Amino acid sequence: MGQHFLRIDLYAAVLLLGVVQGFFLTLLFLLRRPHRQPYHNLLLAALVASFASVILEIFLCYSGLMFRTLPLVNFSEPLNFALGPVTYLLLRSLCGKDWKPKQWLHFLPFAFYSLYRLSFLLQPEAVKYNAYINAYFPHLPRLDVAYTWNPDPLYLSQWVNEMTLVHITAYVVVSFLHLRASRQSQRLNTYFYSWSRMLLFFYAATILLFLLLKLTFEQDLGDHLFAVFMTGQLFFISYKMLTGSAFFRPVVQVKYEKSALSEEAKQSLLQRLRAAEEQKFFVQPSASLPGLASQLHTSPHYLSQSLNECLGKSFFEYLAELRVQEAQHILSNPTLQHLKIEEVAEQTGYLSKSAFSSAFKKQTGLTPGQFRKNSSSVGASL
Repeated sequence: MGQHFLRIDLYAAVLLLGVVQGFFLTLLFLLRRPHRQPYHNLLLAALVASFASVILEIFLCYSGLMFRTLPLVNFSEPLNFALGPVTYLLLRSLCGKDWKPKQWLHFLPFAFYSLYRLSFLLQPEAVKYNAYINAYFPHLPRLDVAYTWNPDPLYLSQWVNEMTLVHITAYVVVSFLHLRASRQSQRLNTYFYSWSRMLLFFYAATILLFLLLKLTFEQDLGDHLFAVFMTGQLFFISYKMLTGSAFFRPVVQVKYEKSALSEEAKQSLLQRLRAAEEQKFFVQPSASLPGLASQLHTSPHYLSQSLNECLGKSFFEYLAELRVQEAQHILSNPTLQHLKIEEVAEQTGYLSKSAFSSAFKKQTGLTPGQFRKNSSSVGASL
């Protein structure tokens, strides 16, 4: 059955690469220990895993291998209603928003359609054979089958493309509005904002391509082009990650005996550093050694050397100290007692409450809540 329809060409090869790349990235995000972004990795893993699953099904259908794996026919179709919420929640997290339990409500359409499609996925292989050839080989004769139950009782699968388009378009609009509002925020994380813009661009382009292909090709015959575009997105994500990796930065020596930085230059650099402190560069979540060095018109190597030799601190120790000092000012200010600990964390450059509390307690020996309570008690006794 279908043994004469195996097709291996450039498209099939690209799709297979996309499948491998997608599941590799998924594993990478799941194994990577999150630091300041507790659930960014999980959302990104969910997004690329969804991409990889969709590409896998299209690869099997396009190549003809689906004839040998008929139980997988339409297995990824419910993911049409997961891509929108996952992308939106990922953009939201990249803008520094914490996860809230109500965010699970975004996945209700996905959960409903997954349960609904069980009526098809539990059908015998003959039913799935007919569904497959109807989409990819409409000229082939269909098998005579007796349905135990109606695999599409509400006729939703007949309108799945239209529902997908409306669903994803709605999330594109919501994502755009959220990103525009975040752009106006004073605490904007510029690094993650660039990621957000990139994801939103791909998101919108995906809708346009989806619409174009459905208007051009009958059934699912153009899905291989859609999957190639998704594969390109996966490889671009990999490229973005690699080029932003510390591996590609210049190697900095641990010792500074060969450094050409003079004592006078160090003091000048420290003066510029104090000016940057006055501007509170450290409250930006994207604050980094290369970024600060660029702002001060020096190299990361010289800045690191000055911090180590003049202040006796690494950049991360220095950054954490400034942030905790700022947090102490906020927590001890009687007019700012209405701020939640999460809001204080955001105002001092942290993207998660847990990372903020850990850094605060490490330096002060108290949690932010305990420090605020002690400050309030002292103020009341004066």
